[in-house]
Amino acid sequence: MNEPIQILHEESHFMLINKPAGLFSQAAPGVPSLETCLTSQIKQRDEHHGQPFIGLPHRLDRATSGIMLIARNQRSLARFGQQFQSRKVGKYYLAVVQGMLPVGVYEWEDYLRKIPNEPQAEVALATASGARQAKLTAQVIATTATQSLLLIHLSTGRMHQIRVQAASRGFPVLGDALYSNSATGEVLATDTSGRVTQLSQSTPAEEPSSTVTYPSAVPIGLHALRIEFRHPKTALQCCATAELPERWQAWAANFAEPLREVCQRSRRDERQAWKFPLEL
Repeated sequence: MNEPIQILHEESHFMLINKPAGLFSQAAPGVPSLETCLTSQIKQRDEHHGQPFIGLPHRLDRATSGIMLIARNQRSLARFGQQFQSRKVGKYYLAVVQGMLPVGVYEWEDYLRKIPNEPQAEVALATASGARQAKLTAQVIATTATQSLLLIHLSTGRMHQIRVQAASRGFPVLGDALYSNSATGEVLATDTSGRVTQLSQSTPAEEPSSTVTYPSAVPIGLHALRIEFRHPKTALQCCATAELPERWQAWAANFAEPLREVCQRSRRDERQAWKFPLEL
């Protein structure tokens, strides 16, 4: 990776970074990832003779950009892990999806599972092997005749959760070739259990494997905008925002004003957790 990882905030216990799309959070040995790139960057910057501690209490999909919380020591990693496990971390995403979804607030609840031996997930019955509950709240901020802008509060953190839940309802994330037809934007056919029954031949791998060759991941219309958590030492409320990638200015031009408003709101509310849905 040529560009350095953008560090938004840094202290002895943790750092906050803005992950670029196209980079795995973690990967198999020899595959570039946020973890290895950031470790190398910190080691070079600080002239660190040992291996700096870079702990990931959570991950983002390869094609997703946005804010990530990084622990700088084992104790902080354990405390962040407890917060994520007990669902005390606020996770907010911006998503541009295909299709016109009426302005409003939607509660999406499904059971998802990873498809065996495939780098993707699917909607499944609650009783299916490996099925786990997936919950989110989607607030539709703006729409056009062909697209909708969503602000999403993620309650759980399942594999490709937002992408699967949106696509299964007929509103795939913009640019997501894994869960929609990349040429037409149409949702792939599914059977009665919600399993995808047709795949694009150009679909890139999303999960690291020593036997897979990785093409460049196409960024999708999904960005982790905001995270809310407790400081691992003081327990004070912390909130942080990751600015949108420049590419959003072009392919989300129809939503420029609402995007600006939401981002400004997030920066303004840096000392308090959001009450969702927002009043905009």
